[in-house]
Amino acid sequence: MTAKKLTDAVYFLPGATNIGIISCFSSTKKTNEVYLVDTGMSASDAKVILEELKSLFPKEKGGYSIKAIISTHSHADHCGGNKYIIEKTKCDLLATKKESGSIQNPFLQAAVIWGGNPIPEITGPYYEAEPTMPTKIIDAAVKITLDDSSEISFFPLPGHYFEMTGVLYENSKKEKVLFAGDAVFGREHILKYWIPFLYDVKEFKQTLDALLTVEADWFVPSHGNAITRIDETVEMNKIAILSTEFCILHILRNQDLPFEEIVKQVADLNNITLKTAQFALISSTLRSYLTYLAKDNKISYYIKDNRLYWHRKERS
Repeated sequence: MTAKKLTDAVYFLPGATNIGIISCFSSTKKTNEVYLVDTGMSASDAKVILEELKSLFPKEKGGYSIKAIISTHSHADHCGGNKYIIEKTKCDLLATKKESGSIQNPFLQAAVIWGGNPIPEITGPYYEAEPTMPTKIIDAAVKITLDDSSEISFFPLPGHYFEMTGVLYENSKKEKVLFAGDAVFGREHILKYWIPFLYDVKEFKQTLDALLTVEADWFVPSHGNAITRIDETVEMNKIAILSTEFCILHILRNQDLPFEEIVKQVADLNNITLKTAQFALISSTLRSYLTYLAKDNKISYYIKDNRLYWHRKERS
């Protein structure tokens, strides 16, 4: 991986999870102070990040010092490299309050997906990062001013997970870069994974609308290419969400169904062959869709013969 330059001081390192690099040369410390946005899935990713920083900021140009890691959220593919980098650099770790709990207690991610004590297939490194301890809680009221007067602020992006944050950088030239986490998925990613993991469908849709209000020169989703316009990508994500909503309502148009039958029919209609881990992820996400549709008064549920059935209120 080679970092791609977005502004004089901001880069992103493309990969399975994109990494943000925000830098500022400190005239007092004579070095480049760096803020990382996420750290990838593992120590291997962390090593790649540190090697790339050596390349971007060689010793003859002052080298670098990592001030902090900013975790957009607590999923393992975003904070899996935290422990290695913190041990090597003693940097700070910034996260929102709700995400902080899962970063400290990574087993919660698999527990949420499974809805109980998880099976082994969803307890590996892809689901559970090494635990780390955030040193500062961030929210929309927090701002970080760098030595060159550029500023880092935080933009709430809930829906994909509990309290994900976007990271918005602005310099004195009014150039802006938004690292958007998993609030929006790049074109190739959403086409490949048509039903991405969501915790709260309503909040995710609201977040997509909120992204349209952000003015930035660059938008960097965690999965996908950096883009200069967000509207088309947001629209594609909205289509994917609506497609899954309509798919569920279509399945329930003539009959009430238990949950696992809904999972099967959604997978069949979307040509998805489920393996164990994917079954768990999509099942968790579809439960969130069912909750959303029930709160929106489009479906309801009841118990019959010790099974929970879902019912469409208006039959087509």
